[in-house]
Amino acid sequence: MNTRISSNSKKPPHNGTKPDKLGRKLALLQDVENLKKKLRHEENVHRALQRAFHRPLGALPRLPPYLPQYTLELVAEVAVLEEEVVRLEEKVVNFRQEAAHISSSTTPCHEHDSASKHKHSRASSQSEFDSGSSLSRIASSRKFMSLESSSKPPQNDRALAFDTERNSTSKSLPVKKHCSTEGGGDVESEANRTSQDVLNCLISIFVRMSSSRRKTMDLSSLACSKESTFRDPYFNSNELKKRDVGAYKHLYEIEARQVDQKYRANAAFLIRRLRILLDKLASLKLDGLSHHQKLAFWINIYNSCVMNEGIPESPETTVATIRVGGFVLNALTIEHLILRLPYHLNYTCTKSTRNDEKDICRTLGLEWSEPLVTFALSSGSWSCPALRVYTASQIESELEAAKKAYLQAAVGISAASNKLVVPKLLEWYLLDFAKEMDALLDWICLQLPDELRNEAVQCLGSKDKGPVSELVEVKPYNFSFRYLVHR
Repeated sequence: MNTRISSNSKKPPHNGTKPDKLGRKLALLQDVENLKKKLRHEENVHRALQRAFHRPLGALPRLPPYLPQYTLELVAEVAVLEEEVVRLEEKVVNFRQEAAHISSSTTPCHEHDSASKHKHSRASSQSEFDSGSSLSRIASSRKFMSLESSSKPPQNDRALAFDTERNSTSKSLPVKKHCSTEGGGDVESEANRTSQDVLNCLISIFVRMSSSRRKTMDLSSLACSKESTFRDPYFNSNELKKRDVGAYKHLYEIEARQVDQKYRANAAFLIRRLRILLDKLASLKLDGLSHHQKLAFWINIYNSCVMNEGIPESPETTVATIRVGGFVLNALTIEHLILRLPYHLNYTCTKSTRNDEKDICRTLGLEWSEPLVTFALSSGSWSCPALRVYTASQIESELEAAKKAYLQAAVGISAASNKLVVPKLLEWYLLDFAKEMDALLDWICLQLPDELRNEAVQCLGSKDKGPVSELVEVKPYNFSFRYLVHR
């Protein structure tokens, strides 16, 4: 999609013609973006329902929180009814075996009749009891789903609901199946809480060991000072036209020169706690995590892995390793084999791919790719997005906010060339968001706040049709050590 609009008329266009066309184009692009979001939502719902109805019998259906309430209720009822059908089928088989045994028995006729009546009476009463129990479980499922608390993650509530229902039928289910799903929700939530605790602990250690830990990029106190200069998170002074960098002006900035070992005593307690948390992380059970839980977990683990390595001597992060659930992983493995490569793509890996890499993709990989991880991963470089802790229940909104905040801070209009300046990070991962640079520029404009978007549209509309280099300037990546921290 081309962002440069040239006039087909020989006469010069009237004032405002190009911006008007760009405005209409952006409006159409916004509609396309909304339809794409709707399509992604429908695809996610389809995949979630496929997983729910093709799961192994006895396994808890793990459902995302964005499914409609009536869908959650229906899936809950189906899960109960499936188990009830299996239980009744097993009972039918048992009755047939008993009947075959009785018919071949040499027991006298009257004893046979008496035993048959007794067993039939007992079976009838038990069947009535089980039927009533089944209906009561379905009713309780409806009641529980309708009274679901909005303050808790919906997925954990559903897991609890299914565990409650399964407890009443535990005697009818095979022991192995019951044990394999018992406590599944606790395992999932424990993994996410541990990843959050580790990253929070590391951030606190860096802040306490920073000589300027009270320093932020907040410009509000400097607004009245004529001598103060504009503090930009990614650009030098006067490199861009002045703009609002949004949430990034309130972040903690931690540079290599600010981290001093003499402040280590300030973080002694946190360092001891970190060791305990890392030991806990190494023994976590990672099976049973939903897509959102995996996404939040591995983003936190990647950032923790890099932070735990300290201040690197070089920009390479391959040496940064961490032990998670029995695996020893480095930062590149977490990013490219787990976060950026969905598990189903392990079947398309090249023959040269090592078996251990395939195992990691298959065991730990996401269920589908999420391009927005680009705005959540921080390798400790100057050009990286800000660092924050992500939660499974809010991961979609948190990633969306991270994208908006980063683009507002990292995109601007050059004061010298009047070009649109975009970060190198977007050029590296261009294909995650568009097919070519022209389409990427359209996408970027849609993500910017109103004032900056209008400036970008005017900047792009003021150029005649030509090479992209005349429209955009790519800001080189700066590998110098720095963290921008949400506090």
